[in-house]
Amino acid sequence: MYDVHAHLTDEDIFRQLDAVLQTARDAGVRRFLIPAYSPQFWERARGIAEANRDVYFAIGTHPLFLADKEPEGLREKLIRHEKCLAVGEVGLDAFLPGSDLPSQCASFEREAAFAARCDKPLVIHCRKAYSEILALLKAQFKVKPVPFLLHSCSCSREQLAPFLEMGAYVSFSGTLTRSNARKTKELALYVPKDKVLLETDSPYIGTDKVRPPFVRPAQVMETAAAYSEITGLSLEDTEKLTEANSERFFGFAKTGTERQS
Repeated sequence: MYDVHAHLTDEDIFRQLDAVLQTARDAGVRRFLIPAYSPQFWERARGIAEANRDVYFAIGTHPLFLADKEPEGLREKLIRHEKCLAVGEVGLDAFLPGSDLPSQCASFEREAAFAARCDKPLVIHCRKAYSEILALLKAQFKVKPVPFLLHSCSCSREQLAPFLEMGAYVSFSGTLTRSNARKTKELALYVPKDKVLLETDSPYIGTDKVRPPFVRPAQVMETAAAYSEITGLSLEDTEKLTEANSERFFGFAKTGTERQS
């Protein structure tokens, strides 16, 4: 199983990183992707990926971290790293009152253009701004299409439909495990199986059994079990399906189980 969205750079996890990774590996997690959402974490993400053969990373600036200063030249340097597989997480967030959507939109336009120029996929964060981000993606597609993933998606089917028409991949997190998450479960059935990925967004999104900030990559197995129950797939088939989708989207090496260096 792969966890395609784990914040291993965050302090709560980073302080106990070796144990966190080993627990996840013991549970059956074989690859991890760090979405380094602020320039302050980019170098740390690179270091973790270089120290662990089964860890990869992405770089970008989350819409709630636009004030974080980006060191000159670092983006261009890291995007060429062999283990930097995407631009993200980036996007729009209108959840909080007073959100500066114009600045967020300008940032996302730059991130999408950068991903297209570098031939990297986008990992997208979106809350309460699906129509706005759809318009920005359509504008980018007129210049050059870019593969994109809607991470921890929980929008409506009607909101998601136009993104799927554009080829969107969709990742589901621990929300899928909760008994009251009817909309997300329906969404999991709606998304074509060849577009589904799994993640934890650890330590931020809780599962039915584990609340944040204690969520770790090992909990992706709970999400996999929930997806299997919802779709009627066996756990083994869910693992094969989502791993193949992850490899197709991110371009993971397909050389079998990777072990810690």
